[in-house]
Amino acid sequence: MDRNRSKDASEGIAPMGIQALNETVLSNQPESRYECPVCLNWLRDPVITTCGHKFCKSCITSWLQNSGHCPIDNINLSMKVDIFPDNYTKREIQEQRMNCPFSAKGCTVKVTPLDLDAHISVCEYNQPETSTQPEIKVPCSFQAVGCKELFDSQEDMNQHVQSDVQKHMSFLMNAYSEMKINNDMSNASMDAKEQEAMTLWEAPNKDGDQSSAAPLNNTSALIRALYERVVVLEQRNREQDIVIANMSKQISAFAMAKMKQNNDMLLRYCMGNYIWKVDNFKQRLDAMLKDHYKMLYSPGFYTSPNGYRFCLRLNVSPQNPQCFALHVHLMKTENDECLEWPFNGRISFAMINQYNPDMTQRDTMMSNSALVAFRKPTAEICVRGFGYTEYAVISDVVRNGFVKDDVLVIRVHIKCV
Repeated sequence: MDRNRSKDASEGIAPMGIQALNETVLSNQPESRYECPVCLNWLRDPVITTCGHKFCKSCITSWLQNSGHCPIDNINLSMKVDIFPDNYTKREIQEQRMNCPFSAKGCTVKVTPLDLDAHISVCEYNQPETSTQPEIKVPCSFQAVGCKELFDSQEDMNQHVQSDVQKHMSFLMNAYSEMKINNDMSNASMDAKEQEAMTLWEAPNKDGDQSSAAPLNNTSALIRALYERVVVLEQRNREQDIVIANMSKQISAFAMAKMKQNNDMLLRYCMGNYIWKVDNFKQRLDAMLKDHYKMLYSPGFYTSPNGYRFCLRLNVSPQNPQCFALHVHLMKTENDECLEWPFNGRISFAMINQYNPDMTQRDTMMSNSALVAFRKPTAEICVRGFGYTEYAVISDVVRNGFVKDDVLVIRVHIKCV
């Protein structure tokens, strides 16, 4: 689109029930002729309007109760004279048959699209996948001296160590006896000083102080002291692990809370000057081109700490699929009762050219107090938006330097007057 050509800002509507692009897209999506534009699902009890659009009966009934016009082209409609049952489409949908999503596991059932969800809930093949990875076992800490027990978790192993004291003492005594016999055979003439050191060694008590007991001079006492020391050290190690784990959780929670607080502060104190960085742009653009009812919304930002709150909406233009549409929407705040309505101000857009700043596309528009888009919101986000239905040609945005490292940058400045 020519950047120098003037564009007229207008009020636009975001259909209810639209999915955000970061939501999971279900499999077995309907063709566009069988899809309701409001709920984006298979048509249920399909009806057709005098303007030629098809909807679920419940969806269009709820919509007209709130707005009174067609969600697609804004033509005024009446449930009594402008809505008719579409039995032909209903028969076509009932004749459709779909394979069960678990057909790869052996399910041979084929059902109509409207019965698919009910079948999935009772399908005998809807079972969680079992892991093919070998199960990792935790060995006993006394494995080196002969205990061959394996456990599913560290907690189970710790329980085993605490409960089988006598068994592990036997392993220690056997290991020590074998070691002593081998040492006697290979070192028949032990140094006198070494023998003296062996008789003088004594294990510390559980409080960490040196024991005042007599020097250990027999195998049984030494094994008992060794085991007592092992138990004390393991207990301390478990206590330290618990303390470290709790501290790590607290630090992670604090970091997440701090990050959220910083983001909220930036949005509240940006004074209406917000920079929206649309990441993963290629993937998001492909999704919007595939389904023109998908839209991107920015986080809500404020014109002042206690002022109006807005967000941006970017989507493929319903009037011209070759162009982007860009609108602002008012959002609810805790201070709406204290603000003046309707909103009056100047709104400036700038789509940043990240390779050549001189080619940045800039547009400015003034609010219109007669439009619903600038009245006090009655929902979390006002259904009516204000902006450009044909803001920029999609191919120009992709090719001419507006996207860098898969990120599109749009700056908006909203100033009250």
